[in-house]
Amino acid sequence: MSGNKTPLQVVNEQHGGKEKLVDKLVGLIEKGEEGAEDIKERLRSVSNQKLLRLLEVAETVKEKYGSTEKLTQVVADALGRAKDADYVKRLSQYSPARLLDLAKSLAKKARGKGAPGSETKGAKAAKAKAAPAGKDKAGAKAKAPAKGGKAPAKKPAKAKKE
Repeated sequence: MSGNKTPLQVVNEQHGGKEKLVDKLVGLIEKGEEGAEDIKERLRSVSNQKLLRLLEVAETVKEKYGSTEKLTQVVADALGRAKDADYVKRLSQYSPARLLDLAKSLAKKARGKGAPGSETKGAKAAKAKAAPAGKDKAGAKAKAPAKGGKAPAKKPAKAKKE
């Protein structure tokens, strides 16, 4: 048998069964208007794989951000729209998994801005400025395409008279 375990095996080994996993999830998930028993009933019919994913997301949100409200605020700050109350309200309607994904992608984007990528843009600009100064005859003949993106049409060859 392969080294990969099925979601059922993971649930049984790590959590002692689906019931215990559901109980753990009910404590982590924000209930909203539903009662704990209603949530338990709904979670019992969910696949093991989805339960594992829900647990992973709920634990990550709780460890890194404390609550989904704080996660919503972090995402709004990262987008520069923390003062926009309507936008923050809209973000608060997103699922915790979607908010977490947004937060991760925004964190990656923020790390990328300070990376050496900005230096390459500067280096490209310097090369572009240096290139026109050292033109040779072959480089002078080649022209950039017109605004339409097409090269100018060539004149047809004249037909020989017999």
